[in-house]
Parts: sequence; C-alpha cells; structure tokens
Amino acid sequence: MVGKKERMRIAASYKVNEPIHNLKIRVRIVQERSPLAELLAEESEGGETRDSNFLEEEDCIFSWQEKVFSLFEIDFYADEKNCLTECQREYHQRIRDEQLQGACLYSYTENDSYYPDDDLLTMPYRSYLSVKNQTALPALRNRKSFQERYNKNVIDDKTTDTTIQSNHYLYTERTTMYIMANLSRRDEPATIRSTDSEMLLCTLTYDKTRKLLTINPDLTIDDEHKQHYNVTNDYGVRFNYWIEHVSEERTPLELQEHLEDVRREVQQQFAYKETELYKELLLPPANLSTLIINLDIVSAHDFSYDGLFVTYFIDLPQHWSTNQKERLVGRTQKSRLENKTAHFSYCTDIPLYYPSNEFQSLNNNASSRWPRLLFSAASLDSWTRYRIEGYAALPIPMIPGRYKFTIPTWRAKGSIIDTLRRFFVGDSYELEDVTYCSIPINHEGKVLDKSNLKIVPSGDIKIYMNIIHQNGTHMKHFNYQRDDSDKVSTDTLMNNVENVLEQFKVAKERMIQIRTINS
Repeated sequence: MVGKKERMRIAASYKVNEPIHNLKIRVRIVQERSPLAELLAEESEGGETRDSNFLEEEDCIFSWQEKVFSLFEIDFYADEKNCLTECQREYHQRIRDEQLQGACLYSYTENDSYYPDDDLLTMPYRSYLSVKNQTALPALRNRKSFQERYNKNVIDDKTTDTTIQSNHYLYTERTTMYIMANLSRRDEPATIRSTDSEMLLCTLTYDKTRKLLTINPDLTIDDEHKQHYNVTNDYGVRFNYWIEHVSEERTPLELQEHLEDVRREVQQQFAYKETELYKELLLPPANLSTLIINLDIVSAHDFSYDGLFVTYFIDLPQHWSTNQKERLVGRTQKSRLENKTAHFSYCTDIPLYYPSNEFQSLNNNASSRWPRLLFSAASLDSWTRYRIEGYAALPIPMIPGRYKFTIPTWRAKGSIIDTLRRFFVGDSYELEDVTYCSIPINHEGKVLDKSNLKIVPSGDIKIYMNIIHQNGTHMKHFNYQRDDSDKVSTDTLMNNVENVLEQFKVAKERMIQIRTINS
C-alpha cells in the first residue's frame, strides 16, 4: 500500500504575508489497492492490483483561482448554446482556442456556481426553536410580531450598508476555491453528470481583510508520505490523496518590487488620512456649533440571560440636527456572558449641530434642551428566544471632557404568566416609544406620571464618553492659535516609513549573505 495511516480531517488557517496569487497547492490522488488483490498478485508473481475502469493515479498543481476543467465541463461549455453568462462564454472561448482537455482533478473558482451543501438550496429555513417545538402546544401570540419590533435587524441577513453601520456587524470579504476529483467509471459517458461521481477533496478560503487562508482539510506534511486522506466513491473503491504546499519563494527582485508596492500603498493611505482629517477639522458655519460625542459601550453586567446586545438612541431636542442620521441609532454585537459580564468595546463618533445662540443662552435649568442618550439592552439566545433586559437614560454632559458612567437599567414587570412566558418562549414587555424611559420631547407639564408602570431593577451598562465642543466663538474667545511646530507632516511620516523599509532591506540582504556562507 502507498499509505499506511489515514489523517484526521481538520481545517487549518494560515497567515498570508505575500500576495495570494503566488499560492500553489499540489494534490495527488492514488487508487488504493485492496489486500485481496495484492495477495492474488503476489501468488501470480506480479500483475495489476488496481481497477483500470476507475482513476488509478493523478497529480496536479493548482494556482490560486486557477480554473481546471473537468471532462463534463469540456463537453458542456464546448456547446455555445449552454453558455449564458459572461464567464461561461469566456470558458467556451478558452476551450475552443486552447484545445483544452478535461482532467479527473479539476477546480471550481469563485466564478463557478458550485455549492458543497445542497441543503442550503433545497431545504427551507427553520429556526432551531421551531424544530424543537414541533410537537409542543400552539405558540402563544406575542403582543407584537418580531418583525415589527424596532430591533428586528438583530437577525436581519441583508448585508446592506445601513445594516452594517447600525448593527456594528463585520462582513469580511472572502474568496473560495474548491478542488474536486472525478471518481466515476471510465466507461460512463462524460455528458451524464451524477452528483455522486465528483468528490470534494479540498476547500481553500481566503479572508482578504485579515489575510487569512483556511485550508479544509489541512495540508498533509510528512516526509515519508505515510499520512493521507481517504475518499470512497459509490462503487466502494477507495482512494488515497495528499495535499501539499508547493509555492515558490520570491527572489530578491520580487521582494524589492513588493516593498515598493507596500511603500506606494502606505503613501496613498497617508494622503487619504490627511485629506479626511482636514475635512473633519474644518470649523462649522458661523451660525452653528458642533457637539462631538465619542461613545464607547464597554460592557454590561449582572443581566440574567445570554446573547446580550445593547442598542443606543440619541434623543435630539428641537433645533438640533446632524448630517449622519444613521449614527443616531446603533447596536453592539451580540456577546455571551462570562461571569455575568458581556464585553462589547463598541466605539462610535456622533457629530451634532445646534445654533450658536442656543448655546450662549443655555444655563443650569436648560437641560431639557440638551440631547439625551437612551439605552435598550436585549438578549437573543441559541433558541431564538428574544427578551428585553432593561432600559436606561443618560443626559449627555454639557461640559467638555472625558466621562465614565455605570448606568443602572430597569425593565417592565408583568404577571406570573408573563414571567413564565418570558422564561420559556422569550416574550417580554417593551416600550412602544423608547423615549418613555426618560422624558419624551413632546411631553407638556412639570410631572410625567409613570405610577402605572411596574418595573424591576436589571443589570448595569458601563460606558466611556468624550465630549468635544467646536465653536467659532470659542476659538476667538480663547485665542486658539495653530502651532506649526507641533505639526506632523506627511513628508515626515513618509521619511520614517522609508527608513524602516531601508533597514528591512539591509537586514534581508545580510540574511541572504549569511545563508549563502553557511551553505
């Protein structure tokens, strides 16, 4: 036998420091000899111990996103009538011009419509709670449907820009490549494509944001090639295959070109940052003042249920405005509790504008004309049970500076039936108007009656806040002057970057010289 030990199928992730297009993966697959066939071959003093009607042995090197056509694809794309998309027409042109031949080891790139899990396309979505409660009693009707609640975007799967900004979700840019093998019989026509005739050998996923390459299953690194992976087709024939990394190391000239590309990229980033900072530091119009809020929702403590997230709202009084309305409402990521603490570290900047004469007329009794920060804590567990965990309101400080707050929260309390429903199915009372947790803007009168609202204390929310006032009157009053001596220019930063790259180049050359001497 070629292989003695089957390797466990475990995925592995690797940090990629070089361009991903330099990646090369070698895949080698061999038909496994059966012990009975080997025994018969020894008794007959030699002979073939593999079934020649199936793939016997094949070796291929795949580059990143390199398209290798299968036997079926050669016949399928050769007919121009089957090519509907631009990519398929390009495949047709390549097959006709280059006279390509199909291979038993082939690949699917990001341009191909291949899905390794057919259930994603054929099975309708059902939540985990609905599956578990198939034989349970009919579900109780909630006061409002889940889609009508203001925080419905928690489970929204639409990756629009608004969802990303409001939910603080992270959608990474990933590219996938699949390496396949055709393990069908040789006497079968290539036009009959069976889903069981092709086997997925390896999946390569590259995360461009974090420069992380995931290989599933992992590389088979062994000097004697004793470890391998096994795959069996529908006819019971077993195959052993190996996955190896065969990328070539870059020459000093290619390394120098890469350093130049990094230098140009850093220079472009510095120029972009300088432009953005210049726009942000521009003074507001003469009749408007700016209140900049730097908010950091650090953590939440002493809440009852797991899967916690916090939603914040900025309650703006009259005559206040902002050019980024989507930042008036935001939501942290969902966090699991650890020692009754959920960590978020959600940071955002919120610029608000108000007339300058309003600020000059403010006094100690004008807090009602100042914005307020409202919080709503909720939980969504693995059973998709949704609960309101607490509300809180915080007046935004009127004096600039750095602040640290630990805000206590409360939630509405119902009857014993509501308590049981909250525990088992996750429904709970919530405010139709979230501003009611403080004093609504449209409220008239000195007293806001909340005596009919039964509440219980809940957990605490810990936040950091930086308050900045930007006003032309303040600039003249305090006689702020621009000090060019403390200014860090782009040229100075680029010189520092060039010095670092030069030192790295010298160190690299020394390493090459030492390696040459030792060899």
